[in-house]
Amino acid sequence: MVALKRSYVLLLIGVGILAAGSVVLGVNSSVLAKDFLTNNLIVKQATIAPDGQYTTEMTSQEGGSVSVLIRGQPYEGQIQASVLDKTGATIWQDNLSGDYIGNFDAAKGETYSIVIKNVDTKDVTVDAIVGNVPFLGVNDDDAKLASVGSTLVGLGVGIIGIIVLIVGGVLFFVDRRSPKMAKTS
Repeated sequence: MVALKRSYVLLLIGVGILAAGSVVLGVNSSVLAKDFLTNNLIVKQATIAPDGQYTTEMTSQEGGSVSVLIRGQPYEGQIQASVLDKTGATIWQDNLSGDYIGNFDAAKGETYSIVIKNVDTKDVTVDAIVGNVPFLGVNDDDAKLASVGSTLVGLGVGIIGIIVLIVGGVLFFVDRRSPKMAKTS
C-alpha cells in the first residue's frame, strides 16, 4: 500500500506542475499574441501576377526597429519589396527570393506604405509580417523579451509536469502489478 502512495503523490505533483505551467504559458502567450496582432501587419497568401504589385499600409504603433519577414512561393520567384514613408520616399528596399528577414527604423505613429512587386515571369504568392517582432529587432524592448521568456518558462514547466505525470503513471502500474510482499514476523 505504501508503494501506491508514492505514485499517487507523483501524479498529484505532476498535475500541479502541469497546471502551473499552463497558467504561466496561457497568460504570457495571450499577452504576447495580443501585442503581436495589434502592432504588426500580416499579409497572408497574396498572389501577385508578373509585373504586378501588392500595396498596403502600416502605422507604426511603437516606432523603433521594425522587422520585415517575407516568404515568396515558388521559392525561386523574384520579388522586390519596398517601404515608403508618407512623402513617398523609399525608407527600405530589397530584391529577394524565397525567405527574407530585414529591418528598418520607423517613427512612432508614422504610416508607411508596403509595396511588394513581382519582378518574375510567373505568378508569385507572398506571405509577410511587418512590425515589431521580438528577437528580430535591433533595439528590442525588455518588456517584450521578458514576456517571450516567461512564455518559454511556462512551456518548460508544463513539459516537466508532463514528465512527472508519465513517471507517476508508470510507477502506479508497476506497483499494481508487483506481487504483494507477505509480512514476516
